[in-house]
Amino acid sequence: MSYEYPAAPASRAASSASPPFPSGALSVGLLAEAERSLLAGNLVMAAWLCEEVRRVDPDSPGALHLLGLIAEREGRLCDASRLFRQALAAEPEFGAAWLSLASLHRSSGNAKAALLCCRSALLIDPADRDGWYNLGNVLLDDGCAFAAAEAYGRALGIDRHHDPAWHNLGIALHLAGRSDAALTALGNAAAYRPDNPAPLHQIAVVRFRTGDLDGALRAVGRQARLDPAQLDSSLIRLLAIALRDAGRTGDAIPITALAVAHRPEDVDLRHCLGMLHLAVRDMPAADAIFRATLCHGPADPFALNSYGVMLSGMGRSREGVRLLRRSLLLQPGNAEIHSNLLLTLQYDGTLGLADLYRLHAEWYRRHAPSGGPAGARRVAPDAIRDPGRRLRIGYVSADFGQHPVGFFLSGVVLHHDRDSFEVHCYSARRRSDALTDRFRRMAEHWHEIGDTDGEELADRIRGDGIDILVDLSGHTANNRLRAFVHRPAPVQATWAGYVGTTGIPAIDYLISDPRQTPDGVDPHYAERIMRLPDCYVCYEPPPYAPPVGPLPALESGVVTFGCFNNLAKLDESSIALWSTLLRDRPDRRLMLQTFALDVPSVRDAVAARFAAHGVAPGQLDLRRASGHAGLLQSYNSVDIALDPLAYSGGLTTLEALWMGVPVITLPGERFCTRHSLSHLTAAGLPGLVAEDASGYLARAEGLAADLGRLADLRGRLRDRMAASPLCDAAHFTRTLEAAFRRMWRDRCLTGRID
Repeated sequence: MSYEYPAAPASRAASSASPPFPSGALSVGLLAEAERSLLAGNLVMAAWLCEEVRRVDPDSPGALHLLGLIAEREGRLCDASRLFRQALAAEPEFGAAWLSLASLHRSSGNAKAALLCCRSALLIDPADRDGWYNLGNVLLDDGCAFAAAEAYGRALGIDRHHDPAWHNLGIALHLAGRSDAALTALGNAAAYRPDNPAPLHQIAVVRFRTGDLDGALRAVGRQARLDPAQLDSSLIRLLAIALRDAGRTGDAIPITALAVAHRPEDVDLRHCLGMLHLAVRDMPAADAIFRATLCHGPADPFALNSYGVMLSGMGRSREGVRLLRRSLLLQPGNAEIHSNLLLTLQYDGTLGLADLYRLHAEWYRRHAPSGGPAGARRVAPDAIRDPGRRLRIGYVSADFGQHPVGFFLSGVVLHHDRDSFEVHCYSARRRSDALTDRFRRMAEHWHEIGDTDGEELADRIRGDGIDILVDLSGHTANNRLRAFVHRPAPVQATWAGYVGTTGIPAIDYLISDPRQTPDGVDPHYAERIMRLPDCYVCYEPPPYAPPVGPLPALESGVVTFGCFNNLAKLDESSIALWSTLLRDRPDRRLMLQTFALDVPSVRDAVAARFAAHGVAPGQLDLRRASGHAGLLQSYNSVDIALDPLAYSGGLTTLEALWMGVPVITLPGERFCTRHSLSHLTAAGLPGLVAEDASGYLARAEGLAADLGRLADLRGRLRDRMAASPLCDAAHFTRTLEAAFRRMWRDRCLTGRID
């Protein structure tokens, strides 16, 4: 954030030292009129009047000084400097000329010369308010906040009502770390000049930087009422993002929209407004804003990135990939954009394991530190002699909360054997919830890492002495993979948060199971695969999950298929296959529910895709998003869940099973197509796993044709799942700890950790 320190007004600078004027009332009057013309902006008249004075007295200090001010206004800085020096040569005790020369030196970055000029003026008149004020400005420019504050204080001792001194005193005190005193000074500036928005801006800056979002928002609001055109774009963006992360996006949208209205060409501000609407899932508004943003800045990489991610979530993954590729071309070193592209490419069913491995390896080649990972170290001798010692496990995630990773990890953190493992959680979560608070209580060591990433985060983790560091994000949002490439821990693994290889050789292991990653796929992973025996994740159902309701088809006579997955997973192969179950069957329907269906155009597009395969619009129940509890309740309107082909359901499948709804799946070769296979096998339901498209249809038809069997399965499914390894957090944690121990022993046997 840049600060402005207003110079002393021109009229004050011109007359404060009462320089001698040429004799005669006419010359005095001409100089006074020249000064008034200068203040009015009539530089031609002011210059003519000064030359008239110089016809009588060529060395008139007052005329030379005013001509210097005119030259400065016109950008003729060399002429201005010469004229100020001529005025001082004619009258060395002309304080205003010293201050004008100081201001000229200050604007050119010559702090030392500016300082000497200010001190010269103060030697002439120690009670010159403007002398102390300008001295404070020079000192503040030079980073001397304490000395600047003292100078402003001297100015205010002479004139307590000088609001520019109060304003700049507030800035100096804030920079000196005295925020409370700064707010007092800025409050005085605002009180003495209630029509001036500048102190309100600085109050907002101080309150924002001290974490007072309410105070910052109030100050920005007051500034907006005075002069909305002067709202600072950078501050508005920072405040808006902070409010969003605090769960107060609704407070951020109006002030950001007002700033955009007055700065329509500001692409960054428009992009911020689009992100705010996306955060509250106002998809139509976000879509319109992102399109307008790209009209103003078609080559803005960050707007391209955000809109590409949004389009993917709306089921338009190909368009999303296209925008993300353009974004990455514009910002080839941006690891976050590159990760977004990789995640979006996972929805492309035409890509195989080899393609994904190659694409992910490119991320590492592009973003790894030159010279290889830093911080590699050997295992301490005592660790080699005692591979069974207590280990420090570090979990790194932005998803310690109500998120799939949160539901997978909470039981593990709770059941870790604390005699054998010391648990550290490194949280980059921006908004806490009840599950976040639970993690904070369960972890022995809770580390809030904010935006820290890369080598800085790696150094912090290394300093904590972590033995095994676990990535829980992969290439999903707010990941910390750039820290992992610096190898802050002897053993590194990725687990639960991504859908395959990260492409990073510095991550030693990918934790999986034999269904997710069967034998033979290992060459397509940068990591060594550590297969757990039963399942690769453990599910802890939320306590607010509603009871399983009766089979809907028994009452309605209509079999309802359902899928609550992200629309990005809804590829054409899935739509064609599902349409076979629905076409010409008025006694069947399909329910889809996800956040993107809030957008009317998206609902129309989905209906059109099914209509192209002969499905009547009345057979589709396209539901808008609801809260998590509401989404779970919606399963009580579904008889059979259908798993997408290109990207299988993960948490979605687990939630369907918990709500008594069987899931039909057809696994492929890629990691992202095999989640449901893993979950159904662990739940003892391998019969729901198809070997081909015909088998998929046969299983769905078989369940739909035998409602008694389906109702019986529905009534027993929750208990069956609760008794399976999927929901046995204590047992799962023991298997995960055994895997950690094997990783550590393998490293100890090699002796080298790098």
